[in-house]
Amino acid sequence: MTTPIWTNRFDGQVILVTGAAGGLGRTSVERLAAEGAIVVATDLKSPDNLAGHSGAFLAMELDVTRADHWRVAVDSAVEQFGRLDGLLMCHGAQGPEADVERIALEDWQRTLRINLDSCFLGLQAVMPTMKRQSYGRVAVLSSISGREGNASMSAYSTSKAGVIALVKSVAKEAAADGITINAVAPSMFQTPLLQHLSEERNAALLSRVPMGRIGQPLEFAALAAWLLSAECSYTTGQVLDLSGGRYAGS
Repeated sequence: MTTPIWTNRFDGQVILVTGAAGGLGRTSVERLAAEGAIVVATDLKSPDNLAGHSGAFLAMELDVTRADHWRVAVDSAVEQFGRLDGLLMCHGAQGPEADVERIALEDWQRTLRINLDSCFLGLQAVMPTMKRQSYGRVAVLSSISGREGNASMSAYSTSKAGVIALVKSVAKEAAADGITINAVAPSMFQTPLLQHLSEERNAALLSRVPMGRIGQPLEFAALAAWLLSAECSYTTGQVLDLSGGRYAGS
């Protein structure tokens, strides 16, 4: 697909992206940089091999489950660039694919730690800076499974439902401070996460998508770019569907 680029939309703005080494995060980094953003690209290993970025760019290691890593990332961005305008959280883990009685507690806890606790830590880390600026944009990767639930994926579904509730709550707290916080709920997307599901699971999930195809990272990046822009000024606490028509609820 061809995606239009507004080359100056993010000029001078600093945006931190998690999960930047691959999947939806990598494509989003490239999109934001092409539109003029100063990108702080983070992942569990520093994603300094990103291609296609331009302008100011900082690659950092960030373990999203550690509060101290979050503090270092935010402080480094502010010290180097003077501000932090946006946060895009694209990290995540698929978690165990099993019926609930066969899920080990440690696997359940790990999934929630990576997918949900990390977003709590990220919001805690960026809110003071954004409130001082009276401006901020946050977009968080949730999932259609957080709205509907997927059988044999209860840990993942629960963690993504928690992300939705977290976004709605903190968005109300920050609404008067010039900060918008929204979630995106994709269905199946062309990312490495699909490789961790069985062929049967992938086929079952795809059968529920009315468009009959897997979403592409460029489609996610386009929506994320709008949510992170100044244009997203009156939309907050929302869950934006990106499911190819799978979700038809309110």
